[in-house]
Amino acid sequence: MSTFFQETEVLKACRTLFGAEVWLDRRFLLYLQPDGAKAAFRKRAKETHPDRFPGEPQIQQRQSEQFQAVARAYDLVSGFLSTRDRGHWPQRSAAGSKRPPPDPSRGPRRPPAEGAAPLLSRPYQIGLFLYARGLIPYRTLIEALVWQRRQRPALGETAQRWGWLSEAAVRGILNHHSGARLFGEKAVELGLLTPFQVRTLLFYQRSRHQRLGRYFVEKGLISENELDQLVQELKAHNARVRDQRWASGRPF
Repeated sequence: MSTFFQETEVLKACRTLFGAEVWLDRRFLLYLQPDGAKAAFRKRAKETHPDRFPGEPQIQQRQSEQFQAVARAYDLVSGFLSTRDRGHWPQRSAAGSKRPPPDPSRGPRRPPAEGAAPLLSRPYQIGLFLYARGLIPYRTLIEALVWQRRQRPALGETAQRWGWLSEAAVRGILNHHSGARLFGEKAVELGLLTPFQVRTLLFYQRSRHQRLGRYFVEKGLISENELDQLVQELKAHNARVRDQRWASGRPF
């Protein structure tokens, strides 16, 4: 099996474990630590375990399939990390040079002033920006994303509270099997919500959760002043990426 094919499969498995919020690329695989993969697996296993829905065989069947997919993904990622940390995975940089494998006993390190780990030419959000800078370990990033998600009211709960959906309709959307993965997409597909209603619900959901940077301040990982400075650095970086892509004609 080629290295590229292995990489593709590992990234696909990471998507199953970490969800859509995390940017996945070769650099992610370079810095991913076993405890970060284990934390993500435990969270997803708890979410997908069929025992959460006793007495509902159809939902249990779907959950069982998802749970098995999560377990397979974790096995694949764990095997990859073991192979990587034995030095059997090419650690090439963007320029094609060799890079020594990371020490699995250590998390991401704070880079020196010049930046031991230069940022990629892509826009970042604050959590991944701090991680890429070596200011937080990967496990803390996952914990922060879980914390932020818990602040968000579920779309179905909000739509039910606003009188847009009944409890039965919410269950029907959750149980609906189609190419759509997100609750709002399924609701539109079933004709139970309009696209405008979904956009309104998403806007409300985003307005209700805390900004991710607050988590790192509350945990004492960075100060308010450091967060303000880092946000400015992030904005400057993203602006440079936008200008470079605009000049090269690449999509944003």
